[in-house]
Amino acid sequence: MPNSSETRTILFTSCKGGVGKSTVCANLAMAMAALGQKILLIDCDFGNRCLDIIMGLSDDAVYDIGDAVLGRVSAEDAVIKDSRSSGIHFIAAPYNFENKLNKAAFTETVKSLAASGNYNYIFIDTPGGIGEPLEFAAGVADIAYIIVAPTTTAIRAAERTAVFLAEKGVPRQRLIVNKLSGRSIKKAKEEVLSFIDETSVKLIGVVPYDTEIISAGNAGKLVNEILSGNVSHAFENIAQRTMGKNCPLFQNIKKLKKLR
Repeated sequence: MPNSSETRTILFTSCKGGVGKSTVCANLAMAMAALGQKILLIDCDFGNRCLDIIMGLSDDAVYDIGDAVLGRVSAEDAVIKDSRSSGIHFIAAPYNFENKLNKAAFTETVKSLAASGNYNYIFIDTPGGIGEPLEFAAGVADIAYIIVAPTTTAIRAAERTAVFLAEKGVPRQRLIVNKLSGRSIKKAKEEVLSFIDETSVKLIGVVPYDTEIISAGNAGKLVNEILSGNVSHAFENIAQRTMGKNCPLFQNIKKLKKLR
């Protein structure tokens, strides 16, 4: 838990696409904002951005992180304030991007935002796979949240991601199991323990499978606007744990849904 004057930077990643990384990033930010935290989300999926759609802010993006890093605008000028919550702020990724960003300039930009004192947390959403955006984010991250779906390929990718991040100087890592489906809570806990064993990464939270969160993301709605109690409780649990509070993994989470 950082001091009140510090900003903690968390990167969200996975070497495998389709695990719901951006969805988890956006909804956890909203859950933490509901608890009084100020969150800045930075989309680092250069040239293939989607976080603005999930957050419902695609029409508000004038500048992006590329503009800030390249010095076209100040970092704060690239920040979008979410009208739904005073705790949510956002910087889009470049929509079409061919320029090669300078890692030192990216680091300076993110550190200036952290030093501003305007945010408790900075969330950096990276694309699936290992590449330049993940390397850039690793250079400024205090901790990495590795998102994994309950599939063999996703678990293997999570293990690979953890090794890569450790090599890039991010030894502090936590696992979020997303899309956990169709079994009793007891069996789900056993399965989650096996994920920890296979990836060698400590667990920070679980998100149950629910089709509502998928349709909500397509409509630009976040956890504060969905009806699923399981999903909203899951993100609140992860938010509490991120803030350093004692909170059971499955607190208020009921029977899980089956995959459709």
